[in-house]
Amino acid sequence: MKKREGTIERIIEWNKRAEKENDKIDQFIFRWISFNGLYSSLYDVIYHEERAIKVREIDVVSKFSKEFIETNNNLAHQIYSKENETFLNEKIKERSGLMGKFIDYMKQEKEIPKKAKAMVLITYIIRCRLFHGKKSPLLEVNQDVAKIADQIIRPIINYFLDKLN
Repeated sequence: MKKREGTIERIIEWNKRAEKENDKIDQFIFRWISFNGLYSSLYDVIYHEERAIKVREIDVVSKFSKEFIETNNNLAHQIYSKENETFLNEKIKERSGLMGKFIDYMKQEKEIPKKAKAMVLITYIIRCRLFHGKKSPLLEVNQDVAKIADQIIRPIINYFLDKLN
């Protein structure tokens, strides 16, 4: 990650902004920016920057999750909780496309690292729906979903920032 000038500093600064934010959706957005810097930087380093430019974002998140979450039982247990799984299953009503696929996968899977990976991918779709205006920030359910999504990515960022220090 040192390959990109200032990457770590930007990840840290966006994460700090997230910590200071009271609004659940804004907190998630700031944390996602930090997370985006993290997973895209690691992807660039591992797979070489030329490849990352041509890859769909969900594939970058998926490869990051496979590489760093499915193989790290400790981190996976920090991400996954039965409460969050139940919440996502109950509160996410729009299950079209990949959202439904990942929710079903999470429900059927027994291994925590694979459930954690599914949660990260669900979080990516939540991010897409918020960023592209498909969800209203005024609805309490969307505030609650953003809070859970933030809880899913927070331990990932903290894990890597701890490793870098």
